[in-house]
Amino acid sequence: MRALLSGRFHAVTKAQADWLASLAAAEVDGVVCVITSANLSGTRRNPLPVGLREEMLVPALRRSGKPFTLVRVDDIPDSGAWVAHVLAAVAAQTGEGLTPTSAKLHSSNRSVEALFRAAGFDCVAPPVAGLTPHELVQRVVSDQSWREAASAETRDVYERADVVAALKGIFRESLVNDDGELGHLRDFLSYGAQMDASLLQKLEDLLPHVQPGCIVDKGCGTGKLLVELSRLFPESRFVGVDLSREFLRLCDENTYGSEEVSLVCGNVIERNVAPGSASTVIYSSVMHEVHSYSDYRREEIDRALRNCFEELRPGGRVLIRDGVSPPEATWRLRLLDAHTRETFERFAREFCHGRGVRFERLAEDVVRLAAHDANEFLCKKDYLKNWHIEVHEEFGPLTVEGWREALQRAGFEPLQLRTYVNPWIAEHRYRGTAEVLDDSGRPLPWPATNVVVVGAKR
Repeated sequence: MRALLSGRFHAVTKAQADWLASLAAAEVDGVVCVITSANLSGTRRNPLPVGLREEMLVPALRRSGKPFTLVRVDDIPDSGAWVAHVLAAVAAQTGEGLTPTSAKLHSSNRSVEALFRAAGFDCVAPPVAGLTPHELVQRVVSDQSWREAASAETRDVYERADVVAALKGIFRESLVNDDGELGHLRDFLSYGAQMDASLLQKLEDLLPHVQPGCIVDKGCGTGKLLVELSRLFPESRFVGVDLSREFLRLCDENTYGSEEVSLVCGNVIERNVAPGSASTVIYSSVMHEVHSYSDYRREEIDRALRNCFEELRPGGRVLIRDGVSPPEATWRLRLLDAHTRETFERFAREFCHGRGVRFERLAEDVVRLAAHDANEFLCKKDYLKNWHIEVHEEFGPLTVEGWREALQRAGFEPLQLRTYVNPWIAEHRYRGTAEVLDDSGRPLPWPATNVVVVGAKR
């Protein structure tokens, strides 16, 4: 019986090395060690080239005393074909055809285990203790204590100045928030569900403008957009960036269409990937948070776009899907029921941490106020479960012309600025609760709920 090991092995922890040595007493006559993503390096997901990974792994395998072979397996996008792909690589490189009766998988990766179980293999999950390899690498690049958790050979590799410099170059673009959350009081399940409910609309808005290559989703949330993009562009590399560790944990549970997906805990205002490396950078429903969580300073949107411009390669695209403020005007809102009137009173007091809104009451059910503030009320009046968060966010930080000017200040050529009214929101959130009127009392159409902004780096 062969022990089939599978992993990326970008580090070998002391716990892993001890477990490999324990195979000396196991009832196996040999070890087949598969190094996955062997063709990939230089990313957060696969930082080291396969040669360095083997340098750490071979001595640990030798200490088992069992005969072993190393098999390099390149990445493929189709997880459904993964088991057949691995077994074919093993047969091609060793001449040995592994079957469920001749081999048993040893892996702590639940996804890999599920795939091999479905193919009829028995699986053993080695005990996991101490740091994971990924956590060990994170400690190396952040100059935290890591040596006691690493095997001797891993210490040798990660103490080399050139390796550490290369790692820090890969990871340095991420600004990690020590608290780990953008809004730590959120109900993440309901908030994530709200964002995922618009996934089809997001894809319709964004897909025509995506440039394959390195696609960065800033403010990736639950990762559902990344999942769909990775299936549609399986040859591309993907980076999901979010300040929320809770969301990143949800992202890590997803099944992606590409193995080359990196998840980064970072501030989307900063540079999160190397200059000139990205083909597409997406900000979906995140720029209003950049603005709102920076004390409503619109210059932070400018800073985010300047950093995005540096991240993109020539010809790359920035895609923004967010809220939009109407042009400056005075509107009237007719509030059609008691609940909507009560919510407006609360909004007028609490908006933007008590900045509130100025309004004139013309009748019990009619108020007069700035178009921007009227639109902000309509946008958020139904987000009651996370009201304590949403009431302080400015959903439409810029008008259409404001978005155009922001692109141009950052160096982008505006390719598209398109607004629309989400029909579901108009029908289920707006209609029957309020009416929008101009300052003479004439009915107005519903204000745009979304803007799609596309800019190119020439």
